[in-house]
Amino acid sequence: MARLPLVDSNDENADPLAREVLKAVAAARGRSVDPAVYRAVANHPKALQKMVEFGTVVYFQNSMTPAQRELAYLTASVTNECHY
Repeated sequence: MARLPLVDSNDENADPLAREVLKAVAAARGRSVDPAVYRAVANHPKALQKMVEFGTVVYFQNSMTPAQRELAYLTASVTNECHY
């Protein structure tokens, strides 16, 4: 269970910026549901927007190949004993 309320991009009462960013994230990932981490951060829409901008630079605008990026993510996950 989430400790923060998860913002729904279809909730008409949600902040318009949060809804816009969540819909863009879902569309970019080819999903109809937003990942929970983005929905939690959407409680602060500007933080969500900056997080997505940063992630875009880190993930897409770098000199690593997709295989190298995935290896870096997996290495970090194993090193930090991530289970998610």
